Amino acid sequence: MPPNITADKSIPMSIPAFPPPRKPLLLAASLALAGVAAFSIHVGMLAAGVPFPLAQPPTWARWLSNALVASALLVLLRLAHPRVGHMGVLARTLIIACILMAIQETLRARIMTGVVTTAWMASALSLVRPVASALLLSLLSVIAVRWVRSAASLAIAALVVGAAYVALQLLLGLVLSPLTELVASLGRPEAYAFPYPFHVTFLAYLTFAEPVMGTAALLMLAWDRLPASRPARLAVLALMVALVKGVVGMTFLYSFFMTQPPLPGMLSWSQFLFEFLALGALAGAAWKAFGPPGARAPATPSNAWPQ
Repeated sequence: MPPNITADKSIPMSIPAFPPPRKPLLLAASLALAGVAAFSIHVGMLAAGVPFPLAQPPTWARWLSNALVASALLVLLRLAHPRVGHMGVLARTLIIACILMAIQETLRARIMTGVVTTAWMASALSLVRPVASALLLSLLSVIAVRWVRSAASLAIAALVVGAAYVALQLLLGLVLSPLTELVASLGRPEAYAFPYPFHVTFLAYLTFAEPVMGTAALLMLAWDRLPASRPARLAVLALMVALVKGVVGMTFLYSFFMTQPPLPGMLSWSQFLFEFLALGALAGAAWKAFGPPGARAPATPSNAWPQ
């Protein structure tokens, strides 16, 4: 995250609305290739024998992991302030929730579950909880961002949002327990196992368009406010996308609560960490090469944090 975060009332509160990309077809093709390359990291590590991670983290670990996700959403809201700051709470919540759901592969995960199990009704109904959760976390972030004025306030706000989110998730689980039981009763065992047949693999790559589009939306909102240095800009993007996905906390926290030791657990989670770090960096490189012309980042990181 940008250091030395301070407020600056001199920042213009409006930016021209989303200029068209210089080379839209090349941009679309490059973003698609970025998605293919990023997803191939996950596929390649699975093929190399890295197991799919399964963990049972305690509440405090889920709190810290969700606080990391919240920190990325809070930074995104501040970076996007000139474009969305004039909007109401509902509009900003929906925008952030759409980006969050896309990068977290909310729809894609249910489609692929339906493909692998053929339990399409269970897959469709299982969308309710992640959509409600994304809206909840986004709303909490939109409310909390008004108090973010420095790195310290960012950390405090993220921890508070993470705690509130975990608590409300428990309540949401109770409310949706009848639906959860219905989904479980409609579920079916997997009809395919890795390595998947061609049509399953093809659909897996095709549906990865969802997090690619979520990353592109994040770029549209934040690109002009990122550090001017290209390496720093791509590094920030890579970290933001991985944080929004949630894999940073999962890799470095959830790995301690798996059946295998922590280091093999981190290796297991790293297939997703590397996947989304690569997606953020490669999508940023594509945006730099073929995106809107004349984009310039502020001279100092503090300019990303207007009052």
